[in-house]
Amino acid sequence: MIATAIAAPAAAASGYSATAALVGQASNITLVSSSGTGSGTNQTGKGPTGFQINNTGIAMTGVITGTVNIKPSGTVIAGAGIQSIGSATLTAAVPAYTNAFEYNATFTYAGGVTSGQTLTFPLSFQYQRVTPAPSKTTYSYTLTITLRLPDGTDRIMAGTVTVAY
Repeated sequence: MIATAIAAPAAAASGYSATAALVGQASNITLVSSSGTGSGTNQTGKGPTGFQINNTGIAMTGVITGTVNIKPSGTVIAGAGIQSIGSATLTAAVPAYTNAFEYNATFTYAGGVTSGQTLTFPLSFQYQRVTPAPSKTTYSYTLTITLRLPDGTDRIMAGTVTVAY
């Protein structure tokens, strides 16, 4: 009870009242090759089609930043990543994939979110093209997207992505 009473005034002081959620979890998705859309066969899988920010508070006029982490669940020989996030500017870490096939990237969105607006960011995925390519298997990954709102508060979304080879 005390923690709730202390946390509520801090949130009210900023004026931001926003939620974030993944959209279309476990939808059919297409993943393009990490080496470009014309460089290899697309793979199919399951995952979210995007995420939404629902702003029920005052207008957000500053930059929204975010991080994406896609981590294998179990043993894999290729990673899964993000190709694009709607109108946000996506910057993959260099290299985007770690030796453990984990993907990391950051993104920014400077367009603002008006009061009462629900803003949707479509997600496009990629798979890590490796040699030899996986065959007749499906890999699973945990997806974590963390948004940092202009007031410095975070919204964390978690889901799963699968890739069928």
